[in-house]
Amino acid sequence: MTPERKSSEITNRLKRPLKGATRTSKTTSSSTISAPPKAAIASPNTKKEDLQRRKNIFNDMLRPKPGKEAIDSNASTSEELEQHPTVVIEPNAMDRLTELERALEAAKEEQEAMREELEKIRLHSQVYRDTIEDYRRQLSSAYPHNMPTPHLQTPPNTHTTEDLPRRLSHGSQSESLIDQNQKLRTRIYDLQEQIAERDDALQSVQPSQARSRSSIEWDSITVRLHNTEKESQERLQQLLDLKHSISSLTRMDNQITDSDLAERADQLYHRVREWVISNFRRTKLDFSNVPVDTLRALRAIHPYYAAIDSTDRLAFYQALLSNGIMPIFQEQLCVGLPDSGSLSSIRQLGPYIEGAGSDYREWRRTTIRALERSEAKQILEREREKLVHRIAGDIQHQFFSITSVNLPSQAQTSLISILNVAIDLQQMLLMQKAQYHIEFFRNQEAKEIVSFDDERMEPVNDIDGDGDVLVERRFFSFCVFPCLEKFGDEFGEKTDVRNILLKARVCCETR
Repeated sequence: MTPERKSSEITNRLKRPLKGATRTSKTTSSSTISAPPKAAIASPNTKKEDLQRRKNIFNDMLRPKPGKEAIDSNASTSEELEQHPTVVIEPNAMDRLTELERALEAAKEEQEAMREELEKIRLHSQVYRDTIEDYRRQLSSAYPHNMPTPHLQTPPNTHTTEDLPRRLSHGSQSESLIDQNQKLRTRIYDLQEQIAERDDALQSVQPSQARSRSSIEWDSITVRLHNTEKESQERLQQLLDLKHSISSLTRMDNQITDSDLAERADQLYHRVREWVISNFRRTKLDFSNVPVDTLRALRAIHPYYAAIDSTDRLAFYQALLSNGIMPIFQEQLCVGLPDSGSLSSIRQLGPYIEGAGSDYREWRRTTIRALERSEAKQILEREREKLVHRIAGDIQHQFFSITSVNLPSQAQTSLISILNVAIDLQQMLLMQKAQYHIEFFRNQEAKEIVSFDDERMEPVNDIDGDGDVLVERRFFSFCVFPCLEKFGDEFGEKTDVRNILLKARVCCETR
């Protein structure tokens, strides 16, 4: 091959059209360039090595060269780049290639999915054909004389005398099969009716059994819950007594923190609630035959006691018990101090010096300690025992008047224990330097609507129902358990400062 021909072929390859291969000159010349650029035409004397280097000009740039040779190579490469025109690669070519590759992959995946689907269809058809073949074999084994053989088949329009008995036997057997099928269908229908009747009977019996079982379970769970609460309250009371004894041994002045007092008062409330629930949760209110003393106690709780909702009866029972305990909390000197006798002079002296403030409380603390450490302690214990039995008798009589329930001996013992706890709490409050007050809220007139006090009251009934209707304002109905307030600081000074240690439990209503 001659050099001229070789150069012409190279020229043709270099003249391959590229999009955006050359750039338009910035000049405004209107002449059209018909000849290719000089750099695109290879001269006849161009060597093969030079041409190869021009085609791969970046290989020399990436290949490291030592020393001076690398500098000459970089210079020659820059000159060649200046001589060659800038080649612009189409920016959308790679994106198009990527899209084609993705389309090819998607087509392959779709083809593979179609192949799997065809394979499933082929397997299903094979199973169907096998089933048909098995069914045919069963029919042929059951009725071999009805299946015509291939070499005895006749044209459909040809009727012979030999086919007549065969057709008759086939018709009779078809009728017998139809009769058998009808009998089987009838039997299946009867069985379905029997199953439906049995299901209906089971459904009618199961709800009653479930209800009876659920009621029994509910009663047992309720009893266990009350027993657990009672045991928990007893354990807590033992813990409080232990803490009280430890506090009494470690503190010479018998001063107790506010948290301990609030805890004891709250414990008393829970014992009152537990006693009411254990003995009167199944009773109903009956105000038909109420004696005068019980009527007075009911009106002290709520003037219109007969209008109280039956859902609040347990709260009303607790209020009746708390109202019976209040005479203990109203004692200002010492619980059990007699009204007559030699010790009655102490009670007569108290109101005269009550206005002395902290000095009066210090005198009261000293007097109580002196009485507890002297022979007068026996007199105080006898008077306290009389007071407890009198209050317990009044409370039992009031509950019997509205519920007609006679309390068992265990309930009476629990009631006496509650009263003794109240006496201990009141004695503890009287021994403190600070001023404490237990208040049982009342609305004797019932002419003015008493608003609910968030600071000193806590509701025990849910007047919001299911929560669908938002109650904007609550009103006081009756008090369930009194609140415990503290006036002043630890030394009985600054009595204008008030602190609520335990909120009163009250029953609310809306108007």
